[in-house]
Amino acid sequence: MSILNGVPFIATKEHVNAPWSGNKKNFRCSYCGYKFKIGDTVRFIYTNDMNTAPGNPLVCSTCDTGNNEEMRALWNQKWNNFKEFKKANWWFFKFSGLDE
Repeated sequence: MSILNGVPFIATKEHVNAPWSGNKKNFRCSYCGYKFKIGDTVRFIYTNDMNTAPGNPLVCSTCDTGNNEEMRALWNQKWNNFKEFKKANWWFFKFSGLDE
């Protein structure tokens, strides 16, 4: 069974030590930033079908409402907030090398 199926799973040592997004420090809740530890409940929210907010975010048990549509709407809102921030602070992204 895949962990990408939207069903909560328990974080194992392998999950915690894996290079998420190329870095072992990135196994975090995409909503609050909580860094997962072994034994924590984690769930993926499928969003790759959304043109406005892709990425299949991870969610912790504190942030997870259990309602996929609600979680997807929150993820879309986070992406929109980031896009507005990036637009307002274009100079930072242009000169920092983060605007790729």
